[in-house]
Amino acid sequence: MSNSFSTIASRIGASLFPARRSCQKTGTFAPLALAAAACVMFSGSPVQAAPTTDSPTAEKQTCSNVGSIWWSELLAPETEKLTDFYAKVIGWNVKVVDADDPTRPATTPDNRYTIFLGGDEEVAGLMKANHPLAAHSGVGWLTYIEVDDVEETIEKVIASGGTILREAWETENGDEIAVISDPMGNVFGIVTPAEKSSC
Repeated sequence: MSNSFSTIASRIGASLFPARRSCQKTGTFAPLALAAAACVMFSGSPVQAAPTTDSPTAEKQTCSNVGSIWWSELLAPETEKLTDFYAKVIGWNVKVVDADDPTRPATTPDNRYTIFLGGDEEVAGLMKANHPLAAHSGVGWLTYIEVDDVEETIEKVIASGGTILREAWETENGDEIAVISDPMGNVFGIVTPAEKSSC
């Protein structure tokens, strides 16, 4: 696993950290440093999903994914090189859309929003860090975590010593989002999705 990642990483200007981690369920992880100063973990073997059975008489229910990663978005000063990087290293498929209107192709290079897909599933996004629609002004991965109620969570953030970096807003889809940081300055988003996942 690390040899193939080392080869790909060196070709695109990144480097593997020497430390590796093992996890019984997911295999071996290798931390990777990118030219854009981001650090991500790659797994050498995929997580196997538990088999599911659908009963024809069972009704579909909506589930709460509170505490789960809802979306990850990479904010970077340059996006085309990183699009190629993640497609090669992770094996993601790529769909480039317009940041203002994701139903059409990007109108300009500065208005690109890259959607990474694992198979047919949208798994992460990439956009220019200084884009007016960027949720945060920083550079690097911004992870969104699902919460029951964004407004109540904001109160808990303040009471626990965190900071609100961007007040709650509602997306066109009705998702409520805010960007916060913990007491050590680590930035992440919180979201209450308008549409709940099905069980």
